Amino acid sequence: MPENPSENNSADSGESSRIPRLAIGVVILGVIATLAIYGLSFLPGSGSLEVEWDTVEAIEFPAQKDVGQGSFGVSRTTLSALAPNEDGLLLYRVAGVVRVDSKSRLPVTVRCDVYSRSDENTRIARSSRLRAAWPKPSEELQAQEVPETSFAKFVFGDTKKVDLPIRDVVQRYTDSTASTLVDWPGYNEFFQSWIWTMKDGTGVGAANLPWVVIFEAEDRPKGNIKCRGEIGAKSTVINIPFRQQEWPITDDQPNAEDVGTGDASNVE
Repeated sequence: MPENPSENNSADSGESSRIPRLAIGVVILGVIATLAIYGLSFLPGSGSLEVEWDTVEAIEFPAQKDVGQGSFGVSRTTLSALAPNEDGLLLYRVAGVVRVDSKSRLPVTVRCDVYSRSDENTRIARSSRLRAAWPKPSEELQAQEVPETSFAKFVFGDTKKVDLPIRDVVQRYTDSTASTLVDWPGYNEFFQSWIWTMKDGTGVGAANLPWVVIFEAEDRPKGNIKCRGEIGAKSTVINIPFRQQEWPITDDQPNAEDVGTGDASNVE
């Protein structure tokens, strides 16, 4: 007796309409994982605390120098710090801007090293496994965005991470349209280095190249900024020592409550 085509079609359509058990399992596991991550964000120490620097001081910098027909200088240098936590550890930020003008198409190379020279233990602060330093290495500096804040590992009450401001000192990593490459020449926990390369010079006018690094220390923040500028075959070096003037640092500004998990995507 020939089979009824309508019966076969009905059976096939019923089987095809069922969702495979494996797919259902994957969806359930995804939902459970999402809920677990959401729940963990409310546990003590799992979020990040948004804080403001307890002190911000200007670092005195020298006048710019002539380099051949061009010029080179470092300006807008600041030292910001948080009061020590219960473990006696503090965070401090050093920020500044390199200003270089090649006045020609001669290649430009700039290197800045920021040293932390506190008497006790000190190192570059961490954000997950990454360094709390900006800008990060890039072949297209103009395309690199400046975050509003970025977190650093720092025990603060029940929190193990803090969100720290960035845009108060850096709006963009360069104001030049000239081709600009920035790199980090290796890692040393006591200092952060950047190397900017502009193969065709700075273009029309000067190029401003901001930088920021955050250190953790157990003592009064101090150190040195050393920047070298090369334009063609000519070069110059600028040294800027710094030392925290307000000491001890007092936490006289209440910090905001736990606001989230932070963002480490902007550091290397």
